[in-house]
Amino acid sequence: SSSVMRLLVEVALAGVAGKTIFEVGKNLGGIEERDTWPDSRTLWEQYIATDKRRYGRPFVVRGFAKNWPAFKSFADDKEMAQRWGNEMYDIVETEIKETRKAPQHEMTISKFLSNYEEKGWYSVATIPKAMQAEVPLPPHFHCGNFDRRMHGAVLWQSRGGTKSVIHNDGQDAVNCQMDGSKHWAIWHPKYAKKIQSRKFGWVDASRDKDFKEAYGQFGGRIDVDSVDLERFPGWDELEWYELWMNPGDCLFNPSAWYHTVHGEPGRSQSVLLWWYRQDNFNATDCEVTHAWPPGVTLADCTWDYSPGENEQATKCGPSTSKRDEL
Repeated sequence: SSSVMRLLVEVALAGVAGKTIFEVGKNLGGIEERDTWPDSRTLWEQYIATDKRRYGRPFVVRGFAKNWPAFKSFADDKEMAQRWGNEMYDIVETEIKETRKAPQHEMTISKFLSNYEEKGWYSVATIPKAMQAEVPLPPHFHCGNFDRRMHGAVLWQSRGGTKSVIHNDGQDAVNCQMDGSKHWAIWHPKYAKKIQSRKFGWVDASRDKDFKEAYGQFGGRIDVDSVDLERFPGWDELEWYELWMNPGDCLFNPSAWYHTVHGEPGRSQSVLLWWYRQDNFNATDCEVTHAWPPGVTLADCTWDYSPGENEQATKCGPSTSKRDEL
């Protein structure tokens, strides 16, 4: 009968289509959930210096960003355009599913907000200083040299439906979902040798003629919507963690952990803080640094530390902190 035929066609098509990245491998379930954001020492001892290689481990604090001023002021495009429309977004991607090959643009915030839903633009821009004041600084930056290598604060915004390549970052990160929901798959860095191999579809854009217009190293030959397990069967063997991020949730994402992130349809926005990890935890700094007054924000930090390019130490907090007198 026609219904049987239709079923057979569907089964055949499903076979051809392959499985999404969330349907392969061994799902270990969620990552650790904490009730509060850790202080400097706790973050270092429990989530970074966990082993000789300092792989660390990720965790999420649900609802942590809900009391930030930005949680309200970034929630409405009209308010954003009124208050900050003339500020610039330095990087706007022109693709929703990341290939790293599409052109990037710089534009005013008002131009972005008027167009992103229709055109499928995706802001991955540095947060302008005026907007940084809406985002309180997570408490672990207070001391221990966490604030000495601050790299960047970024606002991600799109109409939703975004899909990233599989990659990892050279920096530790706090990633806070402000609007919309995102679905994460996360792999432990113990798999580095496997994941960063040709057998797993990894590419280095600087050396690969098929990716000469792209940048960086990433899982460039893996289609996250349809993983080709005949070519790359290894993905079906790896264990991975699953994470759903909803508005207000903040993730600590240690450098070196691999991930892909898929946005649900609808307005999506997140704030990302990136810093390069200090060589060691400075306990003395925590003894001499005064408690911060309330209200220290991203705007109270210097940024742009980058190894080999700009190695000027950064710092956060009120400029009257005791460390200036030492």
